[in-house]
Amino acid sequence: MQIIKDISLDISDNIGLDFMTKLMGGRTNPEINKMLEEKKQICAQNIEPKAAYKMFQIKEIDGDNVIFDSGNVFTGPNISKILTGSKLSCIFICTLGNKIDDIIKDSSASGNTLDTIIMDAITTEMLSLLGNHVGAVVKKEGIKEKGWAATCTYSPGQYNWTIEEQKEIFEMIDGSKIGVALNSSFLMVPFKSISAVYGFGPKESINKTRVACDLCPRENCIGRR
Repeated sequence: MQIIKDISLDISDNIGLDFMTKLMGGRTNPEINKMLEEKKQICAQNIEPKAAYKMFQIKEIDGDNVIFDSGNVFTGPNISKILTGSKLSCIFICTLGNKIDDIIKDSSASGNTLDTIIMDAITTEMLSLLGNHVGAVVKKEGIKEKGWAATCTYSPGQYNWTIEEQKEIFEMIDGSKIGVALNSSFLMVPFKSISAVYGFGPKESINKTRVACDLCPRENCIGRR
């Protein structure tokens, strides 16, 4: 298992703006824009991005089951679809850490609803940036043969892959090495964490789904890409 620390994220000046614009029906206002700038600074100063990942050989895909050489099994129609044609898979967990989680929880507990929404929007986008950073790292390792390519990522809790599959992810990757654990509802703690899977294999064989949203029927989702 590989650990990545001391990660520097390229944080946009407009981080969180797109989400808040959609949330407010197409436009923000000077007060929201000022709050976005203030909360961006707080969030940027209190994130501690880290990641852990490991490569696994795929033994076979049998119906909805993805069977690894390690003996682990993923079950679900979409994860089996994504990994069809892949020879190798990378499983990873990444997190923004406990400090920013605690700040958002304290804001929510204090009844600062707008502050909480804005910081949640900003850190959700930061978490996406972290996922992209880790993706770039693992793709360099996973695409190790000429003519190979990567699938899109998929995560437990996305459409048709149950959140309970997090248990299998955490058997494959020791999240405690970067301070991430599962609670009794199979949610990650800290909350601002993600787990995901890439597949790697011959370009002509792997699944061509562009992004996970292409498999989801929720056309009006605010996070749709």
